[in-house]
Amino acid sequence: TLKNFAHIKTLLKETRETMGDSRVISVLTGDFLAPYLLSSVDRGNGMMNALAKTPIDYLTWGNHEADIAHKTVCRHVRNFPGTFINTNMQDHAAMDAQTPFDIVEVRSPDGTQVRKIGLVAVLSDDPELYSHFKAPGAFGGATIRDPWETLKEYKTLLESDPYNCD
Repeated sequence: TLKNFAHIKTLLKETRETMGDSRVISVLTGDFLAPYLLSSVDRGNGMMNALAKTPIDYLTWGNHEADIAHKTVCRHVRNFPGTFINTNMQDHAAMDAQTPFDIVEVRSPDGTQVRKIGLVAVLSDDPELYSHFKAPGAFGGATIRDPWETLKEYKTLLESDPYNCD
């Protein structure tokens, strides 16, 4: 809920201050717009404002984002100041404001080791989750690819040239 974002913001700020050169990232893994009472009233505006001010670095889809009007969700995606990762629904109408993956480098505290970590995000393709949506369907009719096949594909991609993730 929104009341916890002040605590999260403080935690992130203090952690980043104490970690020196180490990178601290924040990820919110779906269902950030719904089901929340406020979002049913303001169509997610309060939540997106809180996410921007916290700040949350990465967002991913959850099935409940389909509960908000598609046009409104697309506007929120495009206005999000962080990185929105969407790996298995790439024909989504707001894909221009999303990325299928991101890569972060992490260093050991003494700086002697560096690792490249590939970040991906998949959404469930379980038809039962979306059966109540009228045409064109959940997420404006975007195609949700099989998450397991997508993960397998991106594991291979990110571990090979030119990405060489660990």
